[in-house]
Amino acid sequence: MIRYLIKNNFKIMFRSVTNILLLLVAPLLVSAVLESAFSSLLEHYEQKERIDVGYQLLDETMPEEMMSALIAGADQNGLHFALYETGEPEKVMRDNGLDAFVVFADHTYTVYQSEDSKKEGKVLEYVLFAFFENASGETAGASKETVSAGSQLKVETPDFMPAIDSKDYYGIIEIIYFCWCAIVCGASLFSNEKKYRIGQRFRVSGLTETKLYAAKFIPTVMVVGLGMWGAALLSHILLGVHWGNIFLSGTIILFSALAAVSMGLMFLSIFDNVVISIILVFSLVWFAGFFGGSFETYMFSAHPESLKLLSPLYHSNRALVELSCMGHSDYVSGSLLYSAGITVVCSAAAILAGVIRKRGKA
Repeated sequence: MIRYLIKNNFKIMFRSVTNILLLLVAPLLVSAVLESAFSSLLEHYEQKERIDVGYQLLDETMPEEMMSALIAGADQNGLHFALYETGEPEKVMRDNGLDAFVVFADHTYTVYQSEDSKKEGKVLEYVLFAFFENASGETAGASKETVSAGSQLKVETPDFMPAIDSKDYYGIIEIIYFCWCAIVCGASLFSNEKKYRIGQRFRVSGLTETKLYAAKFIPTVMVVGLGMWGAALLSHILLGVHWGNIFLSGTIILFSALAAVSMGLMFLSIFDNVVISIILVFSLVWFAGFFGGSFETYMFSAHPESLKLLSPLYHSNRALVELSCMGHSDYVSGSLLYSAGITVVCSAAAILAGVIRKRGKA
């Protein structure tokens, strides 16, 4: 009997065109919109192999040896200086396709940069600052003193998270967000059961509350899990989203589906009302997504870490994002355990609520 119910409910849910479109299309559309809206927020600077810099030397007191040393040092760092004796800096930059321009005059220097080459201008500013600081007698003396003392410089490379762009971030995050709205996929099935009192008829047949729960839980998880895996595959094909470790990413999505479905069925068992259950699920998911990085990226959000850690979406989001850009994540185990814990607790609560309602009607 239980296998027949699971098979029948799975067919009913999978035949719904609305469910399939919701699972496959909605995450992709939202991801594409957020990717476009927040592309500048997550863009990262990729240094040019060559930065072309023009300069004018109006300071007659600048030693030729110092200028030669500056040009040679800058060339080693990818900045190539070219002398322009006359002309307005802005016009010279525009006519010659320069990334930046510097004018040396009256013992000072002025850096010019265009709107499209602000980052290159900052690189030039740093190189000039570092050069003239090191050229000063005070800095040279300190450096010489350090070497003579025989101290060694300890060099360490700290761990850091590589940059991730908006395409990968929101393409991953929205899959999890829609996965947690899983109860919508079974709304028509649950509504028909209540409308035609199918659940009451099955209870009369002697099926336990656990089996009745499993008859709804298993097919809903199967549909949501397959739908989210399909959406993830389409996000890679159509949007170019990188998912990192495929096995771990797919497992995290599946566990999120388990937790989401169990939470929805818990509310359905307690309140016995599909609309109320959907409203409660959406409210909780929205708050969890708000603190978990579904709208504002968790890297840049100002929310306390303690609030983020309360959100199951945060654990899944961070695990998947780090798997995408680093290939590993310390949040994988936490995400799976959190989702598994929610599944167990919510499933037990749903079955208990069903038992209490059955006794109350007996």
